[in-house]
Parts: sequence; structure tokens; C-alpha cells
Amino acid sequence: MAVSSRLVLMFPGFEPIPVGAHCRRFLREAAKTAPVYGMTLKPSEIATEPAAEARLGMGSFRVSASGDDWATESEIVVYGLGELSESYAARNPVSRLAGGLVALVDFIATGTFFRYLRTGIRYGLFFIFPLLVLAGAAIAAWLGYLLGTSFFTVAPHMAGWLLAAIGFLLVLACATRKLHFLLVMDDWAFARDLARGRRPDIEARFALLSADVSRRVGATKAEEILFCGHSFGAIAAIMALADGLKVTEATDRAGLLTVGSSLLKIALHPAAKRLGSAVKSIVVADRPWLDVQSVTDILNFYGTNPAELVAGQAGPNQNTTKVRFRNQMEPANYHAIRRDFFRVHRQFVFAVERRSHYSYHAILCGPQPFADIARRGGLTEEWSGVAAPAQVQAK
Repeated sequence: MAVSSRLVLMFPGFEPIPVGAHCRRFLREAAKTAPVYGMTLKPSEIATEPAAEARLGMGSFRVSASGDDWATESEIVVYGLGELSESYAARNPVSRLAGGLVALVDFIATGTFFRYLRTGIRYGLFFIFPLLVLAGAAIAAWLGYLLGTSFFTVAPHMAGWLLAAIGFLLVLACATRKLHFLLVMDDWAFARDLARGRRPDIEARFALLSADVSRRVGATKAEEILFCGHSFGAIAAIMALADGLKVTEATDRAGLLTVGSSLLKIALHPAAKRLGSAVKSIVVADRPWLDVQSVTDILNFYGTNPAELVAGQAGPNQNTTKVRFRNQMEPANYHAIRRDFFRVHRQFVFAVERRSHYSYHAILCGPQPFADIARRGGLTEEWSGVAAPAQVQAK
């Protein structure tokens, strides 16, 4: 049976962009995806509410989707989690660098880094990335000092220290511009604060988020409710769903879609007890959960089952699936993004150019019931009448 109405609660990743930009990006990329899946989309105007003391910023719109023998109305609410990253990005560069370094030391000292290596060595390599940048900056500083002391006869040591500082800062500036170095350091600082519950202001914002989510879930008449989180947004989605399970029976209609998830980044930290309890409550409630991973993306834990790792169990309703972006995109477009690891990480929520078992927009706007998608591990090839004759396999 086709889903006729759906409430989508969307939680974006750790990107310092306005909620309105997230909404516009969704509609832009959905319009590109629609022809690939034989969908016709009619979106409404976007309504945005700015952040205030009593609420997070949010945007909302509706998408009327239709195809052969089906029609689905999706109400989509996007929560503006960008304000959380903005509070870190607003600090001066020295504070951002220091905060990130403290976090990296914390994740090493607690053994979390070594759990990364055991769980997914590729994520352990991503952990090392900022340390390699700092090592490169230190080498540039050393070479600058040697150059100054060797070639300047007047105040050679002063010249050496000056060139050392210039070399160090040039490497960091280049890494920030080309490789998002300071954003990565903010990301680690935020992860540590979230794992340890060190920021009462962030905890308060999450409480407001959960309250709004529970209100919407309790009031909706939609046939299906879908919590959807990308990257760090997966953690917000999990926390909000777990809180909703405590207060409203409407979560019986709810499912969880996590894409490019950063759940294990925090959940593997020994202090992240609350997050672990939230994951377990979702698994115990047997809510449909699909975690989408890609080998191309070094920022997700490829080849893991997060429900099983965190909760110690996972049923057939808590599933994972793998996607290869190169099989969903035209070769020239794929090659244009594949070396930009942040752009690759965002591909989970961008348009596809070739049909496969995974499309962010086809899942959120299309007719297929999410419970079936989660159990199957993806979309079906045949949409007419929304029969489910066969699974489309990842390639």
C-alpha cells in the first residue's frame, strides 16, 4: 500500500548555514531527483521561523508527489541545528584550535580513538587528519626557522622565528580554506561537549527541540512519521525520537532514517551514557531504522551496524544499507566531488542521477512505506501500485 501522508522531521548536519538554505537545497535537489524515479513534485512555499530563546529556528513546507497509481503528501519540518555550530565558529581561531586539540586528547585518553580503529579504521584515519595538518604546520615552522637563521645575518633568530610563524600560519590557513580544518576542530570540540554534557545551553536547546517534536508528533494525522538525520543530525533525530517514545503513543507510526551518521563518533565515548540509552530505547521499541552508509565517505562508520554496536542488539527492523555514489552519478559529476570529503559527505542529501535502492528524496517524498524500506534495506525497483517484488541491490 502506498503511503498517502507523511510527516518528515529533518535534522541537518553540523553545517553553519541558515535553515532556509537547507529547505531550498532540499527542494532543489528533490526536483533533480524526481524524474529519475518517475515522480512529479509540487512543493509549497517555504515558511521559516527564526531562532529565539524559546525555540530553535525551523523551516517547513509541503511536497505533493505523484506517479503511476500513487500520490503522497509529505509535510517536511527542518530544524535549524546550524546555530549550534555557529556558536563554535564564532570563537577566535586560537580558541577554535585549542578547543579541538583538547577534544582530540580527550578522545585518545578515554580510548575512544582506539575504539574507532577497532570499529572502522577509516574513521580512525579521519581522526588523525587534524593531527597531520598540525604536524605539517610544525614542519613548515621548523623549515622557516632554519631558513631565517641560515640566510639572515642581521637578527637571524628573530628572522627565523618570524618565518616560522609565517610558515605555521600559512599551512593552517591553507588547510582551513581547502580542507575545512577549523570546522573539523569545531566538530571535535562539539562532539566532546555533547558526549560529556558540558554545555547546558546546548542541552537546553535539545530539550526545546524534543518538546517541539513531541508536540508535532502528537498532533499529526499523518499515516507515517519519519525522523531523518544526516551526519550529526542523526544524533538529534535519535534523541528526539527517544524522548518522543516517552510521551506520545503516536511514535508507533514513527521510523528513523540516518544517513552518513556521526552516531558512533559520540556513542563510542564512555561518557555518552544518555545517547546510548536513547539508542537502546529505540531498538527495544522496535522502531524501523535504516542507517545508510557509503565507502566513499570517510566521515561515516562504513560496514557497521550502529544499533547492534550501541544497544547490543538489533532486529530485522533495524537495518543498514550501503550506497556507492559513483553508481548514482554521471562520471564527470562524481569525479568533480570525490576529493572534497565534506562535499562527498553531503552527497547523502543531494540529488541522484541514476536510479538505485537509495535516494534521500525518493524515500522522503515517495510512496513506499518506510517500514518496508528499512526491513528491505532500500527502495524497490517497481513503484507502480507500490508492489514490492524485488530488492534493488547496491552495486
